[in-house]
Amino acid sequence: MNKIEKLLKELCPNGVEFKKLDEIFDIKNGYTPSKANKDFWNDGTIPWFRMDDIRTNGRILSDSLQHITKQALKGGKIFPKNSIIISTTATIGEHALVVVDSMANQQFTYLSKKANCDLSIDMKFIYYYCFILGEWCKQNTNISGFASVDMKSFKKFQIPIPPLEVQEEIVKILDTFTKLEAELEAELEARRRQYEYYRNKLLSFEYLDKNGGGYELKMLGEVCEIANGRDYRHLNNGNIPVYGTGGKMLCVDNFLYEGESVCIGRKGTIDKPFYLNEKFWAVDTLFFTKNFKNYIIPKFLFYIFTYIDWKQHNQSLDRPSLTKVILEKIQIPIPSLKTQEKIVSILDKFHTLTTDLQSGIPAEIKARKKQYEYYRNKLLTF
Repeated sequence: MNKIEKLLKELCPNGVEFKKLDEIFDIKNGYTPSKANKDFWNDGTIPWFRMDDIRTNGRILSDSLQHITKQALKGGKIFPKNSIIISTTATIGEHALVVVDSMANQQFTYLSKKANCDLSIDMKFIYYYCFILGEWCKQNTNISGFASVDMKSFKKFQIPIPPLEVQEEIVKILDTFTKLEAELEAELEARRRQYEYYRNKLLSFEYLDKNGGGYELKMLGEVCEIANGRDYRHLNNGNIPVYGTGGKMLCVDNFLYEGESVCIGRKGTIDKPFYLNEKFWAVDTLFFTKNFKNYIIPKFLFYIFTYIDWKQHNQSLDRPSLTKVILEKIQIPIPSLKTQEKIVSILDKFHTLTTDLQSGIPAEIKARKKQYEYYRNKLLTF
């Protein structure tokens, strides 16, 4: 019997108590003060949270990217620290624990413990349980018009309240998993910076000139052919992958090209090149390269593509776009094949370490996340 099972048997032999959300929490939405009133925003000191805060700073929030003034508060009221914010419209189910007095925009619903609630609650335990509540929200959404959670049912959602000792023990275990994942994420970020440092150094004109034996500048159109992708919707299901600007989309029964190629978005995402070496189909918003001249290695061209600032070549003010004419005129350095092979060999190791979902750090993070989610769901099921 593990420690939690022992505590549950000792402290609540008849089972864990469940409560409706509105029995425990004041449930209210945030709002956006008028942007036209500068007095609401200039020199504000009160944190005002949006989804960007979670994306930028994670799920335990002590400060926001934007702030409002006291004049912006309706009735001068503010949500107390140690409240949960959970998104009940748009990107539904995302949540965070806010550890300071705050306000949030209308996308978020606040869960603030009622003043007259005498239950012993660790809000970090509620925070972890909100991963389950978030999934419930996604399954209970009104989709007519603007997607939003069924708030009437939301308020009646039943949440377990085990004894405080059990809550704290669960939090302690899940915090350990969270810390481990954070350490791996930090390691991955460090390796990415290391990869970028060596890539930028190895592909710089200075390095190629002094250490790479020199180089020749050529236009992209001189070293390979740039081809357009095509519509795939007339094809049947199969085992040939179809790629768009964001990567693999689905599989069909025919291929557009077979062999090594470097792909880059024509419209939309134009700064995420990727390398392929297989039979594939490319959609019409994607360029792919073929017919390489015998003085360039396709994988070396891929690393050159990752080095180029593609946004400088954007041809549209609306949706980011590249044109074949512009691409063909981009000049790239061409060192000897021996130097290209050496650079590819070095960068391949870093690239695998930072991107490979089968063996690199991303694979380790993926495995840890899966393990964490397994134990989180197991620990929070009563």
